[in-house]
Amino acid sequence: MTPISYKSSTIVIFEDCVLRDRMDAFRMLEISYTAQLFTRISIMWFRNLVAFYFEETPEYTQEMLESKLVDRGFQACGSQEPFSLGWTPPMGRQSDQYSHWGSGAILLTARREERLLPASVVKEAVMEKVELIEAEQERRVTRKERIDMRDEMTFELMPKAFTRSSLMAGMILPEQRLLIIDSTSWAKAEEWVSLLRETLGSLAVRPVEMTQSVSDVFTGWLGGNTPVPSHIEIGDECELRSMEETAAVVKCRHQDLGSQEIIAHIKAGKIVVKLSMNWGESLSFLLSDNLEIKRLQFSDTLIEQASEDGAADAAAEFDASFALMSLELARFLPALWELFGGVNETV
Repeated sequence: MTPISYKSSTIVIFEDCVLRDRMDAFRMLEISYTAQLFTRISIMWFRNLVAFYFEETPEYTQEMLESKLVDRGFQACGSQEPFSLGWTPPMGRQSDQYSHWGSGAILLTARREERLLPASVVKEAVMEKVELIEAEQERRVTRKERIDMRDEMTFELMPKAFTRSSLMAGMILPEQRLLIIDSTSWAKAEEWVSLLRETLGSLAVRPVEMTQSVSDVFTGWLGGNTPVPSHIEIGDECELRSMEETAAVVKCRHQDLGSQEIIAHIKAGKIVVKLSMNWGESLSFLLSDNLEIKRLQFSDTLIEQASEDGAADAAAEFDASFALMSLELARFLPALWELFGGVNETV
């Protein structure tokens, strides 16, 4: 393990870590990420949802899908690759199958590995080289030379940079023509979709859009102009945004959303763009007007049922959890979207 040290000695890159004075922390992170990757089998409940709509009902066979996923299986980053993306078995070490089928749903998991090379490390290396040249040659280093040095140092340090891996799961519901991804943003979900499109050769999906404005419905509920459906309980968190150029934002947490204070904001012209809700006794979540669902929580009853149904071993619990989760989401999402006029299929 050969270190590359710089004059300040505060930042040192090793072959298996990035920062010398944070080496232990990075090693703990590496252990944590590795553990996460291989214990995913026991924590596979989705926490976030971003949904895409198939233009036509997908007709995949397990044999066909498995073959294509294996061909695009995850490979570790090359020495000069900033990141690598590919498929990995959803059940981790418990199975070598790259897709998991059950209850009319298909589960796929992508693994992303990226090299962490902080810009500050490259900058410090360049500055040290600049100082050395200017001292030895008694001249100023030009801007072009600095840019070239930055590229050279990036090339030299990249293979030694610490790597970090993450998993992102997605579920195909053929009957509902839905592709659901456990992602915190549309941008990350689009990367997952692009990988699947590349893997299959084509993928005719588009982000789900509603017939009615989500924020208009939210604002009607909290403003008292529209009754809240009986099977929904409004939570204690929302975000309001002004329609004016200043786009003032008000974020409320742990607050009674039926209070006069909230109504006053709405009367002042603000609209509700995020709202927390409880869906019966089975789900709670935060929904944004762009249809991102975050902080999704399944009921303890559902999770306990999965543990009981899959009590035999970890693989059985995985099967039971996936079955219950997929069935719940297949019922929940279409019903949720009906609150906003249903999916706009004409887009």
